[in-house]
Amino acid sequence: MPDLLIPSYENGLPQLALFDLDGTLIDSAPDLADAVDFMLLESGFSAAGEALVREWVGNGAPMLIKRALAHALELEEPQQVAEAQFQSAASIFYDRYDEYCCVRTRIYPGAEELLQHWRDQGVAMGIVTNKPARFTQPILQALKLEQYFAISLSGDSLPVKKPDPTPLLHACEALQAQPGSTLMIGDSINDVLAARHANMKIACVTYGYNHGEDIRDANPDWVMDSLIELK
Repeated sequence: MPDLLIPSYENGLPQLALFDLDGTLIDSAPDLADAVDFMLLESGFSAAGEALVREWVGNGAPMLIKRALAHALELEEPQQVAEAQFQSAASIFYDRYDEYCCVRTRIYPGAEELLQHWRDQGVAMGIVTNKPARFTQPILQALKLEQYFAISLSGDSLPVKKPDPTPLLHACEALQAQPGSTLMIGDSINDVLAARHANMKIACVTYGYNHGEDIRDANPDWVMDSLIELK
C-alpha cells in the first residue's frame, strides 16, 4: 500500500473503492480494435489497427466510433462526423462487439488479487465506467468479476457520465459512503476530473488508456504501475 494512503483513510483502507473498467481492471483494447476495424472495413475504409484504437478508448463507445470515423475521413474533430454516417457505423460496431466483446479481453495482472484482498478486508467496491451497460455486464460475467462489486454504473446508467462526478456520487449514496472515505481508481483524465469534482481521492494506473498522454500530468493523488501496489 502506498505510504500516503495510510493517513488518508481510517485503518488505511477506503470505505468504498470505485473502479474504472477499461484500461484499469481489464485490457479490452484487442476486442474493441476488432470491432472498430470491422466497422471501418464494412464502411469502406482501411482498418485502423490496435495501436490507434488504444489511443481512442476512454470516453465511451460513441466517442470511440466518432474518433475512428474522423481518422478515416481525415477530419480534425470527432464532432465533425455526420450523424447519419455515425449511426450507420455505430450499428455495425455494436453488432460486432455484442458478439465478440470478450474474446481477447483480459484482466490486468494484480487486479483480481487486489479485489480479493479488499473484499476480505471488508472494503465495499463498485464499477464506474463509461462503457455501455450492454457490454459492461457480459464482460464482468465472462471474466467472473461481477462477484466483487456491490454496484456497477455504466456510461448509460445515468443521464451523465465521467468526467461528470454524478456517477461517483450516486455510487456513494447507494452504498452509504462519504466521498471523503471513497477512493476512485482509474487510468484517465476523465477519472481524475470526476474524482476531483466529487471531492474524493484518485489513484491512477500508468498502463491504461489516456489518449497517449502521461497520466501523471493530470496530477492524481497516487500513480502506480500495478493495482497490486494498493494492496
